[in-house]
Amino acid sequence: MAQAPVPSDLKVEISNRQIMKIALPIALAMVVPQLNYLTNNVFLGWLGETELGVAGITGVFYMVPALIGNGLSSGLQAIISRRAGENRPAEIGKTFAQAIWIAMFFAAGAILLTYLFAPYFLAVSLQSAAVEKQAIDFMKIRIWGLPFLYLFQLGNGLLIGTNNTRFMKYAFMTEAGCNILFDYLLIFGKWGFPELGFNGAAYASIGAELIAMTVVFAVFFYKKLNKQFSLFAYLRYNISLASLVFRQSAPLVLQWAISIVAWLFFY
Repeated sequence: MAQAPVPSDLKVEISNRQIMKIALPIALAMVVPQLNYLTNNVFLGWLGETELGVAGITGVFYMVPALIGNGLSSGLQAIISRRAGENRPAEIGKTFAQAIWIAMFFAAGAILLTYLFAPYFLAVSLQSAAVEKQAIDFMKIRIWGLPFLYLFQLGNGLLIGTNNTRFMKYAFMTEAGCNILFDYLLIFGKWGFPELGFNGAAYASIGAELIAMTVVFAVFFYKKLNKQFSLFAYLRYNISLASLVFRQSAPLVLQWAISIVAWLFFY
């Protein structure tokens, strides 16, 4: 079966316009998670000062594994860009599949570590038993959004690596809008939804991440990128290719982790 050729629009021109066209969606990708964090804090601040303080701690705690996904995405972008330049579209799909495997391993590890060590860390950091319980309950819910977030970040990495950054805006706008809407509905129990209070922000963020991931993958199918790059044709785990993705991503993952861990200890 013949492979579909890589389209010419993967070859970028070196111009200020082209640089801005690629860079602006990537910059937006960095802003939206911070906007979601800020949105949660604004809504939770209406519940009281205690909730706002706990939101700050749990938000920074979640950002540690969340930003690791940025490292994975950046490593994926580098490999995908190389494969596109080599006119090997099928290799893009193979690489993307192995990145998904690695991301799910990371997500499973982060969920396990959260359940095992987050109670101890928060117990040391917080002086109130009631606040401690609230923070632990929140994190045990919030961390389940990580697999969706990682898939969303990897999807963005694919769009960047194949010069399709213009489609990233749909997922970003959807995620930001859904997070605001779900915060309002679930924290305060509006429009017939249950009033979940502090934990409502956790469910709201998970829902927004799930929808954002769905939008990115819908773009793959709508624009036929799944066929163009054989995205889901090679889903079996490949240790050599997975090792390549991991080696490419590991320094970036470490960089992101170190950068945010300092803030976690500050909080």
